Amino acid sequence: MPSETELTVLREQVTAQELAELDVELDRDFPGANVDEFRRYPVLSEGGWYMVVKHQPSLTSVSREPWKPLGPVSLTSEGLVV
Repeated sequence: MPSETELTVLREQVTAQELAELDVELDRDFPGANVDEFRRYPVLSEGGWYMVVKHQPSLTSVSREPWKPLGPVSLTSEGLVV
């Protein structure tokens, strides 16, 4: 269990339906793999923050979508209407 001083990344499970929507066919694209081997989580790259879906054993990306500009950082002014 992580302590309050550790940084962690929550890696969410992906469903078979979500993989199908991403045009991933397990038998064709990842022979021998199962849906439990895929996770969705944020990553920071030279282009900013992205929400990715990756096959965990190979770290192959199957989806990469731009995410929030500051990633997991929420400003107290977020949503403030002036």
